[in-house]
Amino acid sequence: MRTSLLSLVLALAACGSADDRGAAVATAAPLGPDAIVLRIPVDGGAARAFRYPALDSVIWVTRTTLPRQAQPLAFSIDDGTLALSDGAGLPWRLTLGSGRLERALATPLGDAASLDGSGVFGVRNGAVLRLTASDAVPWEIRADVPPSQIQPLRDGGVLLIAHGRGETLVRRYRPPGTTATDSITLPGTAHLVSAAGGDRYYLSDGPRALVSVRARDLEKLGAIDVGDSIITAATSPSGDRVYLLGRSDDEARIQVINKFSDEVVAKFDVPANASALRMDPLGRYLLVRHGRDADSVLVVAVATNAIVGRLTSAWRGDLPLVFPDGRLATLRGEDVVVLTAGEFRVADVIANGARDVWTVVQWNGFRRRAGDSPMRASATRADTAGRAAAEAPRPSVAATTDSIPRRGDADARQTAQADSVARGRDSIPPRRLSREDSIKRARTARVDSVRRVAARADSLARLPRGPTPASAAPASLGEKGAFVVQFAALKAEGPAQQLANSIRANGERARVVVTMTNGIALYRVILGPYRTRPDAERAGQAAGRDYWVYEGGSN
Repeated sequence: MRTSLLSLVLALAACGSADDRGAAVATAAPLGPDAIVLRIPVDGGAARAFRYPALDSVIWVTRTTLPRQAQPLAFSIDDGTLALSDGAGLPWRLTLGSGRLERALATPLGDAASLDGSGVFGVRNGAVLRLTASDAVPWEIRADVPPSQIQPLRDGGVLLIAHGRGETLVRRYRPPGTTATDSITLPGTAHLVSAAGGDRYYLSDGPRALVSVRARDLEKLGAIDVGDSIITAATSPSGDRVYLLGRSDDEARIQVINKFSDEVVAKFDVPANASALRMDPLGRYLLVRHGRDADSVLVVAVATNAIVGRLTSAWRGDLPLVFPDGRLATLRGEDVVVLTAGEFRVADVIANGARDVWTVVQWNGFRRRAGDSPMRASATRADTAGRAAAEAPRPSVAATTDSIPRRGDADARQTAQADSVARGRDSIPPRRLSREDSIKRARTARVDSVRRVAARADSLARLPRGPTPASAAPASLGEKGAFVVQFAALKAEGPAQQLANSIRANGERARVVVTMTNGIALYRVILGPYRTRPDAERAGQAAGRDYWVYEGGSN
C-alpha cells in the first residue's frame, strides 16, 4: 500500500500540467485556551486585547465605544462573550472577535451578577431577572421578600437570600421554572459567605459563626463557631477551603475552613486593619488588603498559609490581580506595575494603565487557524496609550532591585523599519532571466517539488489510521490539563454511590473515586476526566445539578 501511494504521487508530480503548490502542514496548537488580558477604559472608549504575557502588543481593538465605568461580570468561553455592567447599571454583552457590543436590557439592573457570561441575573423593580442571548423575554420571578443577595449557580440556577421578620429565607430557583425548588429558613440575619463548593454552602449565622448547608437539598448540616466577628470571606477555586477574615477586640486573623470536615484547620494573624480578601483564580495566592489608607497588600501562599510578600498598591474591583504565571499587576498612581512571581520585583510598568479596567479571560478565538492567511508583524501594533517615564519612582515593594524596562516607542520604530525593509524588498523588480536559466530553474523546482510531495506521502503512509484529534483524546485522572466535574465529596461510600447512580450527562454515568484529604477518606462523585474545561462545563450543565470543575485530578 505504501509503495503504491508513493508511485501515484510521483506520477502526478511528473505530469507537466500539474499545479503543485506543496502541502501545508499545520502545526498542532497547544492544548487549552490562551490567556487574554482585556483593558477597558474607565471613562469609556475602545477596549483592547493583549495575548499574555505580551502586554505591549495590542492584538485586537473594538470598533465601538464601550460605556463609562464598564465592569466585567463574567466571560463565556464557548461564545467568546463578555458580560458587563456599566456605571448606570445597564447590562451589556461584548463579543470578542467580531467586536459586537449590544445592550442586554434597556433599563438598569441592581446587583447584576453572572457566573458564566451567558446568563446575567439582576433585580429590577423588586423582581429578579435572568437575561440570556437566546431568550426572547427575560426570565422573571417576584419573591414575597426582596432579596438582599443573588448568587448564580453553575447549573444555571440561582440562590436568593432575603431577610424579614428576624429570619433569613434561602430559596433556589432553576429557570425557566418560576417555583422555588428548595428552600430553608434560618433564624437571625444570615449572609451567604461561600457557594463555590459543589456540595456545600456557607452562611454567616450571627456575627461569630457559620452555618453549613447541603447544596443538593438546602438541608442544614451544622454550625461552626469561629469566635471572631466575620468581616469578609474568600473561597479556593475548587471550593474545598473557605478563608474567613475576622476581628476580635484589636486583633484580626484569617481562619481556614475545611469543607469536608466543617472544621477550622488553620488560622494566622493579619494586621488589625485588614479589610478585604481576593483569591488568585488558580488558587496559589490569597491577597489581603490592609493599611490606614487601605493601600497595603499582603500576599499569602495558599499551600503553606504563610505571608510571602508585602506590597504597596491601591485596591479596586479589578486590581491587584494575579496573572496565570503568578506575576501580579498592582496599582501605583496612574500606572500599573507588574511584579515578578515569588520575589515580587518590578518586571514592567504600564504608564496610565490605571485608566483602564483590567480583566483576564481564557479564550483561543484570537488564535490563527490552519488555512488563514499569514499574519504580518505590523498587524500587531504597539500599545502607545501610555509608557513609563525613565525617571518615574518605583513602587514601594520589598527588595525591588530590577530596573524598569522601557518599551513602546523603540519597538514601534523597529517594527516600522522592518516593514519598510520588507516593502523595499518586495518593490525590487526581478532580474530578467535568459531562456536557458529559466529552463534550468524550472527543472530544479520540479525536482524539489517531487521530493517534497514524495516525503509528504511517505509521512502520511506512516500515520496510523483514524488518528484521534488532540481535543478529543481521552484524558487520564490526575493528568495536568485534564478536567473533572465533581458533584459531591462524601464520607460514606453508600450515599456517594447512590448519588452517582442518579447522575447522567450525555449518556455518561457519574462514578465514585476515593481520595484522602487530611487523613480523611472522601468518596468523590465525578464525571470525566475531559480534555478541555469547556467539555467539562458542558457535561456539568447537562447533569442538571450543582457541580465544580477542577483540573489535574485534585482540588
